[in-house]
Parts: sequence; C-alpha cells; structure tokens
Amino acid sequence: MKNKGQPIDFVAQPFTPAVNNIETVVVILSELAHQLGARLTFTEQAFQYDDSDYRTACGVGNLGSIHSMIAAGENLQTAKFKLHLKLNYDDITSSAQSLRDFTVTLINDLVANVGCKKEFIRVFSVSRASSIIVECGITTPEFEETKKLAEQLKHKLNHLSPKQQQKILQYLIPEPYNYKLETAPIFLQLQESDFDPRYNRDYPHAEEEKRGGRPYYFPQGWYRHALKVEGKYPNDRLWLGMNNSPGEWIVAYHGTQAGVVKSIINTGLQHKFVTTDVCKDEAKHQRPSIPDVKGLYVATHCERGAADYANPGFKIEGPPGTFKTYYIVFQCRVQNDKFTEHRSPVRDGLALRVFDEKAIRPYGLLLKAN
Repeated sequence: MKNKGQPIDFVAQPFTPAVNNIETVVVILSELAHQLGARLTFTEQAFQYDDSDYRTACGVGNLGSIHSMIAAGENLQTAKFKLHLKLNYDDITSSAQSLRDFTVTLINDLVANVGCKKEFIRVFSVSRASSIIVECGITTPEFEETKKLAEQLKHKLNHLSPKQQQKILQYLIPEPYNYKLETAPIFLQLQESDFDPRYNRDYPHAEEEKRGGRPYYFPQGWYRHALKVEGKYPNDRLWLGMNNSPGEWIVAYHGTQAGVVKSIINTGLQHKFVTTDVCKDEAKHQRPSIPDVKGLYVATHCERGAADYANPGFKIEGPPGTFKTYYIVFQCRVQNDKFTEHRSPVRDGLALRVFDEKAIRPYGLLLKAN
C-alpha cells in the first residue's frame, strides 16, 4: 500500500491519525477485518469488483463486497471436502490462467450438481498426490443451509451417474467422500487502485441533492475517502451518475462499529436484523414477490441514521499518550427497485432493506473523529 507513491511503513514511519489520511483508513480496515475473522492483505494485482465467481470462491473479499462480508458474520462454518481427481498436477498449475480455468470449471460442475449459488462454493487448494487432491468447500450465510448443501454434495459425489460425470467431475476417482465442518480463512484484500483521492471531500454542511430520483442527504461532519470504482463494474456505467439521470443508483449509508462486527454490527443496522431479519415480514407485505432471503440494511441518512450505529468506534493511538476514537460509515449506491422502505430503526429518514447483495456498491469510506 502506498501514500503519495511511497510504500507505507507504519513501524519506520509512525503517523499521526487524522480523518483525511490514508494510514488511518488502513488501520481501521485492519481492525474491521480482524473483527470479521478475516485478515487484511495487500495486492498490486488489479481486479474488478464484479469478478466474483473466482475470487469469492477462494475466500477473498474486497471493498466492493465488504457489506456482504459484514452481513455474513464471523468465521462462517465451511463444509470442506477433499476430492481425488485423476488429472496431472503440472498441467493444471502450468499457468495462472490454467489454474483459474480449472477452478472455475470445477465450481460450475459442483453448482450444477448441488443447485446453489456459485458464491457458496470455495476452492482452497490443489495439491499433488498420485494424481491431484482438491480441497474445496461450501459456505453459506446460514449454518443449516451449509449442512443441507453439504449433504447433497456428499450424496452426489458418492453416487455420480454417467450423465453427471462431465467436465472436471468425469475425472473423480471413486472412493467414499465426506466433509468436515471447519472455520475457513477469509481475506479482505486491498489494492492500490481501491482509493481515488481526487474525489476525497469534506462535508461541512447539511446539504441535499438528488441521485437516482431520490434525495441524497450529505453526511454532515464526515470526511470521505473515495473508492476508485470507475471501471470496476464494466457492464454498468450509469450507476454512479451525478445528474439524477435514468440508470443512476441512489445514495445510502451503512454503519459499522468496533467490537461487534460479528454478524453484521452489534447495534449497527443491526445484529438482530441479520439473525432474525425483523423487517422481513413487513417487506414481504410491501412486496410479496421479493426473494425469500435475509435483507441487508442501509440508511438514507448518515447522521441520525447509519452513524447512530457507528459507536463505540475505533480507538487509535496518536502522539505518545494520546488516543482518538474514529467512526466509519460506508457511503454506498443502491439500485432502485431492489429494496423495501422502513421507518425504524433510524431516527431520521428511512432504513432500506435490500434483498439483493449485488444491488449495494460502496463507493466511499466516511470517517469522523470524536
């Protein structure tokens, strides 16, 4: 990770925390990742935020999917399988592209047999044996759903019909297959191109504009570190518009806090919302045809909305003997027609229950010091 073109070395060059420096953002994201049961890592490789098939399967999240990581909770249980395949290890690993192609094809084969989302299948390793052994697994936000899908896959692997033995699975060596429930490692990966300082800004005043046909309430008193999202969603160039034009997504906020990012946030939009989804019945009453999934919650207002759930914040040491508490809120765009509206639990504005995780795109990290 670099600042002004130079690598950041927190040991050799201690910094003074402030809402407008990138070092503070990195420290807070590291704390946030730790509370998610994840590790913060850095990469110089560029990737797109909508390239989810391969990356999510390998347990690597990024700032484009962090809202899903938060909603997923701490250390999700993964049903791990070890598949023995009659394939040549050197051929599979001969290049990054061949390994990627193998991984994605295997994921598609498993999805076809189990009938789950691609994001629920994860590939952890490919190792050399008499042929190859692939360690893979199933992870879903719901423990019971994970077990259900794991049992289905176990049955399929042990009773594959010739019709099901296609592509990668045609090389599966017959033997008894079972799974173990384990905690799977998750990584929150940052790349240098995640941030775009050109669009950093302070919000000193409570102003209002429109985005996507709905009010955009400025986050008064907060400082935005802009995410570089241009080109990260190459199939959609209208969502981040600023002219209140057709195709724009609306602005909303998602609050996070320290010590409680174990399911969504302890009292932030809100832990009980993820475990019980208390607005689900109201949402189904508003729109009976929406998918039967747990909702993700954002707020139309930062102050007296998402910011209410950013407490107690992240305490960061400054000059010797001094500490400041920093609060973080994600500034997001949300796709119209992918949410229902609710009066609680926010004090101002609305809480939006989003029923499609891909309909939320973070584009800024808001910081505020006490």
